Amino acid sequence: MSQITQDPLAAGREAIARLDWVAGYELLRAADETMELAPEDLMLLGEAAMWNGQMEVIHPYFERAYRGYLQQGNTLRAAFVATLIAHGLKNDLQMSVANGWMSRAKRLLDLEDEAPEHGYWALQKSLVELGEHNFAESLALAKQAEELGRRFGDRNLEIRALQRQGNVLIEQGEVAEGKLFLDEASTAALAGELDPFSTLVVYCNTIGACRDVADFESAGEWAERASDFCESGGMNAFPGMCRVNHAEVMKFKGRLSEAQELADRASEELRIWNPRIAGAAFYELGEVRLRLGELAQAEQAFREADELGRTPEPGLSLLRLTQGNAKGAFASIRRAAGDESLNLPAQARLLPAAVEIAVAAGEVDKAAGYAERLGSIANVYETSALRASAAFARGQVALGRGEADSAFHEFRDARMIWDSNGATYDVARAREQLGRALRDGGDEDAAVWELQAAAARFERLGAARDADRVGELLMRDVSTEVMKTFLFTDIVGSTEIASAVESDRQWVNLLRRHDDALRAIFADFQGQVVDHTGDGFFAAFEEPADAVGAAVAIQRAIDQEFEFDIRIGVHSDGALQTRENYHGKGVHAAARIGAAAGGREVLASKDTMSGLPQFATSEHRSITLKGFKDPVDVCSVAWAPG
Repeated sequence: MSQITQDPLAAGREAIARLDWVAGYELLRAADETMELAPEDLMLLGEAAMWNGQMEVIHPYFERAYRGYLQQGNTLRAAFVATLIAHGLKNDLQMSVANGWMSRAKRLLDLEDEAPEHGYWALQKSLVELGEHNFAESLALAKQAEELGRRFGDRNLEIRALQRQGNVLIEQGEVAEGKLFLDEASTAALAGELDPFSTLVVYCNTIGACRDVADFESAGEWAERASDFCESGGMNAFPGMCRVNHAEVMKFKGRLSEAQELADRASEELRIWNPRIAGAAFYELGEVRLRLGELAQAEQAFREADELGRTPEPGLSLLRLTQGNAKGAFASIRRAAGDESLNLPAQARLLPAAVEIAVAAGEVDKAAGYAERLGSIANVYETSALRASAAFARGQVALGRGEADSAFHEFRDARMIWDSNGATYDVARAREQLGRALRDGGDEDAAVWELQAAAARFERLGAARDADRVGELLMRDVSTEVMKTFLFTDIVGSTEIASAVESDRQWVNLLRRHDDALRAIFADFQGQVVDHTGDGFFAAFEEPADAVGAAVAIQRAIDQEFEFDIRIGVHSDGALQTRENYHGKGVHAAARIGAAAGGREVLASKDTMSGLPQFATSEHRSITLKGFKDPVDVCSVAWAPG
């Protein structure tokens, strides 16, 4: 009989020591069935359960460990475990029970001389005070925890307390000083100075702080590092929390399908064991669905967020506006924006929507006040995304007042900033508003140029309602019904590839080679590039054979010259053409087919391929496209030589 079978406890401890959480959990659980585990082994079992995503059993293990430490007379460790239990119950939204455990821990600690356990209690209490916006008390408790960590050589406590101070300072608007604390904590995590739990806590708090001040570039980088850390350590718990933050980054980048998938997964992963953060996941899901034009699904997600304690604003008010209820939307957003307890990051999230809704409701003076507040916050935090939002808000106010020239300059500034940040959805919004400002200023040709660009961008992103709204603006110009074959391309896993390359310059050079290769193929097959966003193309062809031929040539070129994969969708259908742009259901369908394609696949509609016997096909199937009632028959087009 093996040593593992003979002694699962010793084998479980060894597995945990080498961060093999799966084996460690199974072995310690087996040991728990045959013997009475010591409190420290129950703590290991609870930690292993957490990293395996077995959240429902953590508290029972920790509570048993708490009782075990009390029986041993180890008051300090019992208090430490009580503090951990309180933290978990707070995430479960069981606030009264959590407060009871905090009181129990404090009573035990009061019996002992100062030790690191006092610091961990202070750290948790600091989090509670921060949530209630008692910044001075939260900061004092965090400093106390840092001092105890340094005095007793507990690096995990010291660094987490430093980061808490940074979080408090940033929420108070002291951004520069707060970032210094965050940077120091993040450096310690990167250097491997902390245990796995503390490392992930530092990562997630850094991501949250960056996200709160709209520093989405940094938030995205830290989200990638956190995910990599979880994957390398076989940890299944924290990715759910990181996915919430990552979803917001993807939404900012305009990668709406990816954002929806991340938020959807996170909401289900977190619903049971961390309802507080699950509420944030449902909120993100609602905002993404709103941008995709899925209004009923967006409302349901906002409802779920509300039930889990996350306010559904400003998304719910924006939904009401989209549904045509500007008056109701203004009433709800005015109430939300008037909450004097909101900290600056929370105000920054509400105010852009408040400006948009107030202008739509004819409350331009109120919108101007909101825009001024947003500008002041942008000056405090100095992140590019907030500066762009503030400029966009000023442009909306100017347009509402009939000041077309002033609006144009503000929208142009916002577009340039968002363009530099890769915020593709917001770039489309800015170009739509530029078109409106130019039209009001009498420059119809320039207006149509901007509106066409906005429509093409919205089409590509899958923002169907936005595309249709801009399409209605373009109907003032001459639109022609045409039959075309549309082709959409996308690099699979581009975010991961970009983070894996050695430098940003290398990624830019790689994209340039990709773009040049595809443009040459489009030209060879008489294709028209309608839009190019990031790592994908939207092209139109007169003949289906040319479109499919181009798709085949692209896959072969990618296979030979690049190390990544690409997905391609091809669909022939009617559309409305306005100069060099196309919009309508046919374009929507082609974009959805492209999104449904797998890596290294050319996915085409059956109707497109019906008259093209020269191309071999396989995997014939029916798929449901978002926004379309009836399923569409599609197939894979063979492209490999020979």
